[in-house]
Amino acid sequence: MKEEEIIRSLYPDGREQLNDCYLGEDGILITTDTIVEETHFRLDWSSPADIASKLVEVNVSDIVAANGLPTKAFFNFGLSSNCNNKDFLNPFLDSFRKKINRYEIELCGGDTYRSHELNLTLTLLGKSNSPLNRVNGKAGDKIYLSGHVGSSFLGYKILKGYASNVPEALHSQSLERHLRPTARIELVDSLLGQNEVHSCMDLTDGLVQDLSKLSKASNLVMEVNIEQIPHLPGILDFLTLEEFLSSGEELELIVLSSEDLPSECKGIPVTQIGTCRKVEEGETPNAYFHLNGKTWIPKNPGFLHFA
Repeated sequence: MKEEEIIRSLYPDGREQLNDCYLGEDGILITTDTIVEETHFRLDWSSPADIASKLVEVNVSDIVAANGLPTKAFFNFGLSSNCNNKDFLNPFLDSFRKKINRYEIELCGGDTYRSHELNLTLTLLGKSNSPLNRVNGKAGDKIYLSGHVGSSFLGYKILKGYASNVPEALHSQSLERHLRPTARIELVDSLLGQNEVHSCMDLTDGLVQDLSKLSKASNLVMEVNIEQIPHLPGILDFLTLEEFLSSGEELELIVLSSEDLPSECKGIPVTQIGTCRKVEEGETPNAYFHLNGKTWIPKNPGFLHFA
């Protein structure tokens, strides 16, 4: 079964959770995420500090996408025998503490256990004065994207040895994005809180997959212009279009708004990449990509946990 089918089968009909965060009373947010050795990171690529940073940032990003700030954490630490040593634990724990302190997160509990591979789960609680989700997008909304995309996939290709002669600055930025992605917390209560934003999600599985999820959650058709999708200069010399549009774990924000949002917020570029319209008779919610005036159909949706 595919991941979406497995998730859907866990819920009663019509009650599937469509957001990364659960929204409780009074703006309380709850999210949880797991990263596992050889699925989400490799020990020969990522340092202990990188792994701790990624664990915190991917969870913080879920809270950010709901226009919230993290407050409390619970950490389940599945420790493998080859990582149960000071060389791994000291930098890992130091990085973990620095990250949660930076975000003013209180660690409230969790669990530790022996595992065959490193298995890390963080649960975050957060708070929002004006929470956002994926289901409130409206026909006529513009689709905005923070920052830029593609760098994480190029970082992956560099680590795999599939990209050579990458300019030094682009090489460094791409490895940083792949190994140490950062949540766009600066946009909470600024871009997201001071404009009429209807819906938001963070970019973790690539634009092809994530825009499809967002369109289905909001029951919309999305028309996306590939030429408008922001990227670092020169990056398309090293990525195919499929790779560019499936680059995941970017932690950028996809924002739906009826307003003309500012082109920059807190020093972060904000770019319109498309528009939303209602689903016509005979259609299903989906995201359609256009290049040079023609519809471009992806052959590969990107990374899937269960193909």
